[in-house]
Amino acid sequence: MSRNVLAPPTQQMSHNRNYRVNIVHDDFGGSKWNSANEKAIKGYEEPDLYADDDYEEDSAECNIEELPNGSYKLALHVPKSFYGGLIGFKGSTKRRIESETQTEIYVPRHNEASSDLLIQSSERSNVCAALRKIRLLIDSLRKRMKATHFLAVPLNKGEVQNRFIELKQSILDAQLPGIDQKLFISERCIHITLGVYVLLDDAERKEAVNMLQTCRQWLVDLKTPFEIKVKGLEIMNDDPSSTKVLYGTVEAPELQQFADKCLKHFQTTGLCATDNNKRDSIKLHMTVLNCRYRSEKLNKNDRDSFDAREILKRFGDYDFGTTQCNEVHMCVLNSSKEVDDFYKTTGSLKF
Repeated sequence: MSRNVLAPPTQQMSHNRNYRVNIVHDDFGGSKWNSANEKAIKGYEEPDLYADDDYEEDSAECNIEELPNGSYKLALHVPKSFYGGLIGFKGSTKRRIESETQTEIYVPRHNEASSDLLIQSSERSNVCAALRKIRLLIDSLRKRMKATHFLAVPLNKGEVQNRFIELKQSILDAQLPGIDQKLFISERCIHITLGVYVLLDDAERKEAVNMLQTCRQWLVDLKTPFEIKVKGLEIMNDDPSSTKVLYGTVEAPELQQFADKCLKHFQTTGLCATDNNKRDSIKLHMTVLNCRYRSEKLNKNDRDSFDAREILKRFGDYDFGTTQCNEVHMCVLNSSKEVDDFYKTTGSLKF
């Protein structure tokens, strides 16, 4: 059997793509395999990756404008922190998206007042395709970024705070090896974390606060203020001799329901940090000691872990008491030194 090596037969697929059809020589059972390939090729139709059923419509598509010349344009807000990833090495990523979607994309310079990307094309569907690719790329880039904010229930008042101070003093008085004051969270900062987020500019912070306000809808069927009981100490890992975090266990069924609903709600925004996107439920806890709180290393192992065995033995059933929750705050991570009473807050939901 002869075949044209320089111009092998091809099969045309959707989106003007062509794929080579491999022909098997007769000496190797070609008649059998070639006929099978012909049937397979004939019956195969490549799925349309941009079909309407394959994605949920992006709300930004409502903002696509039709210009007087018949082309379409979309102004899309994107935090400047993503510009480098969207442009790519020497513009390679931007050019690839433009080529694949037949669009023109303008990325503002960092010194420009506007932070809106402009996507333009002769076809509306092309603008939508570029929008989806940019959204996916931003989601991927956000996963690599450090969290900036967290949603918190403050516990820095009343019985829980007083009992925390008493426990802290008791542990320090015991003079346990490797345990010092730097490991403890400040009594003015004790809290329960309900979520962690990556908010990169004012627009995203405003969006997160607005989303927090919409969480009020889930308070209707719950008893507020939430009753919170903190009792007992546990560790995050399995080895108490090498512990990174020691925390007080929290019992608050109503708050747990609210926290899990908030988690799922924020997961739809694309603003969650990677850890929150992988969760199905929030683990309610009150951090007491954390090796990250040590600002300076006393030796090379000090910030890596601490031995919590004696603490658990002596204070494992410690009762911090009860408190009530009638507010949650969107807080800036690592901002406790900027204010006197808690963390710097971006917004709050009070009930």
